[in-house]
Amino acid sequence: MTESVEAVTTPEAPVPPRRRRVLTIPNMISVGRLGLIPFFVAAALTGRHTLAFTLFVTAGISDIFDGWIARRFNQKSSIGAVLDPAADKIMMFSAYIIYTVDGSIGHRLPLWLTVTIFMRDLMITVFAYLLYTRIRVRRFPPSFAGKTSTVIQIVTLAAVMAANGALAPVGLALLPPFSLLALGMTLFSGLGYMRRARLMLDDHLAAA
Repeated sequence: MTESVEAVTTPEAPVPPRRRRVLTIPNMISVGRLGLIPFFVAAALTGRHTLAFTLFVTAGISDIFDGWIARRFNQKSSIGAVLDPAADKIMMFSAYIIYTVDGSIGHRLPLWLTVTIFMRDLMITVFAYLLYTRIRVRRFPPSFAGKTSTVIQIVTLAAVMAANGALAPVGLALLPPFSLLALGMTLFSGLGYMRRARLMLDDHLAAA
């Protein structure tokens, strides 16, 4: 409905619908979140973990706000559908790599957790690609278990940053249980995505 309204313009003041769909508040917030990533990486690599924690939490809050604004004010766009998850994934991947492999960091994430998370995300990407190329499935939205595992992964990252910074007592208390919880939910959600992909393929074959 929004696109049809935007396409109707008066001759005196034409407004390109594409520009109006790109220059939205959620998209600008997502771009800002992408801009935080180099500063976050620099802070984490130079041992300023409290600053890294602050930037990470700021990015998380901005993610909540841009999603709410997009839904509340009907400002969803195709570029936003790419920018928003890209900013989230780049931030999370950077954080997991740094806080797993950087030997100068006192408290790090276990390698088995980071490898499991990366493998699950790679599996989801491959499934989504195969479903699109084989049976033209255009949407492979996250499941409730997938969303839950992402939240737990984010809390785990925040815990490891806190453990190396000014909130060390809280971070050290949360890090071990949330690492195990993140592993369990990542595996559980991964199996759920595998099952969903197989059911979608079976339904397509049955209807063919």
